[in-house]
Amino acid sequence: MKWISALGLAGALVASALPEADAQGAVQAYQRALAQVCQRQVTPELVRLYQEALKEIEASRAGYGRDSNFTGLRDPHLAYNDCWQMPSMPR
Repeated sequence: MKWISALGLAGALVASALPEADAQGAVQAYQRALAQVCQRQVTPELVRLYQEALKEIEASRAGYGRDSNFTGLRDPHLAYNDCWQMPSMPR
């Protein structure tokens, strides 16, 4: 449960770093979908949302885009891998 809370916090940090109009779009949709990655696995829809969110962030130049340690997005495959790295995570 702590991990899901951490994803929520990460989503809030990403949203707060983006301009107000951008915070309502693809990044929030991706963060909502990513919160379920341990239960639903990586789906084509999640990958599509990730790509759209990346485009939105790169267009706004917030977080310096892909692989940023600041407000960058977590790759869905890496996030799913985290589910298996943390034995207390519900699957």
